[in-house]
Amino acid sequence: MKKILLFILAIAATTISSCSSSEGPRGPQGPEGTSVLAEVFEIKNVNFVNQNGNYSVLYNLNPAIYLDDMILVYRRSGVSNGNNIWQSLPKTYYFDNGAELDFNFDFTVNDIVINLGYTDTSVLQPEYISNQLFRVVIIPGNLTNKRNVDLTDYHAVIKAYGINDSQVK
Repeated sequence: MKKILLFILAIAATTISSCSSSEGPRGPQGPEGTSVLAEVFEIKNVNFVNQNGNYSVLYNLNPAIYLDDMILVYRRSGVSNGNNIWQSLPKTYYFDNGAELDFNFDFTVNDIVINLGYTDTSVLQPEYISNQLFRVVIIPGNLTNKRNVDLTDYHAVIKAYGINDSQVK
């Protein structure tokens, strides 16, 4: 009896495992995925105004960024052959009289604060405090550690993260 039962089970297993069917109908197309891209924008016509010895500018981010996003800030330090020259912040300038001028920034998920520090008021000249132009690059957190790029070089950052800066807002 055991041999007959084993023989029937073997035939049943072979029959079941050899069954085949045509592929069923294709399901509906899923939603389009979203790409998380780095972005760049400008903060124009910045005038640092003395507020109790504090020279700083607050820029509110709308929409807010994510906690793991990274922000880079560059200051236009001049123009060469019609092209802007971008210097990354922080940046310190040293003057012949021993004075220093520092551009610096910090950020939260809601805002960026660009600070201007100095050791002597003689360095607070219009070319440093009036009509300043800054470029801000936001790099999503999922991209921050995926590239080997010199973050102080604006053009290298734009290239590495595939940012089109031809129509910066």
